[in-house]
Amino acid sequence: MVSRTTKLLFIGPGVAYLAIIGLFPFFYSLYLSTTSLNLTRPRRSQFVGIDNYVQLVTDPLFQKAILNTAILAVGSIALEIVIGFLIAKIFYEIAHLRTVNWLRTLFILPMMVTPVITGLMFTYILNPTLGVANVLLRMVGLPESGWFGSVDVALLSVIMVNVWQWTPFLMLIMLAGLMSVPRELYEASALDGAHWYQQSWHIELPALRDVLLVGAIIRLIDNLRFFDVVYIATRGGPGDATEVISMFAYRQSFQFFNMGYGSAAAVLILFITLFVTTLAMRYLRRVENG
Repeated sequence: MVSRTTKLLFIGPGVAYLAIIGLFPFFYSLYLSTTSLNLTRPRRSQFVGIDNYVQLVTDPLFQKAILNTAILAVGSIALEIVIGFLIAKIFYEIAHLRTVNWLRTLFILPMMVTPVITGLMFTYILNPTLGVANVLLRMVGLPESGWFGSVDVALLSVIMVNVWQWTPFLMLIMLAGLMSVPRELYEASALDGAHWYQQSWHIELPALRDVLLVGAIIRLIDNLRFFDVVYIATRGGPGDATEVISMFAYRQSFQFFNMGYGSAAAVLILFITLFVTTLAMRYLRRVENG
């Protein structure tokens, strides 16, 4: 029988490591968020309480960042669910083919690419002068676009890149859910004369509800801390067209060296993420309990 002391000795280093890399940075950021620390004049730092948070709430740029993040999250997740479901349905129908495993592997490759490389890649693809995207548009006689450089479509371009990279994730979740649907339900509905879209609406989507909610929650958390592609492709521009809350916190802390204000933004992002995730988890539990 292993003693309690032996168990603590085994788990102690792991707990200490997690505390050092997790809890200490959080509490230190929480402390910094209540100060006026600026790295250009660190000795003038003063305790300001909640003044940074009050300023954040009334900051038009932060409000714009929250709006952009909300549009990014809702738009990306909605498109990923629709496109992912259609592709999952295709893979489900061609599951008997010998090449289906290779096709699935090819389709999930985008989410294996690091976001930094994805941002760099689409910076070249969507280059308004030499990019492949505008070359293809010219070939089919459609008007060219400024993509990341256009105020009107910059955020839409970021959403498009986000959807390209992470649709495979939701597709895999929904494909696993489709494979768990009993074949007898399809056969019974076919005997009743149900079409494929009726089967999808009344059989498949209810069966996918729980896994879809879990996948949507994971993607929501990802989008609330979305940073890499924006930093590489747009830096929040043009203007504030693609300014997201993580980019706002980064800019305040490491570009303007306003660590107090930037830390307040980072802490507020954490609380927003916890609040939204808690609401989503409560809704998921309510759905599971009928």
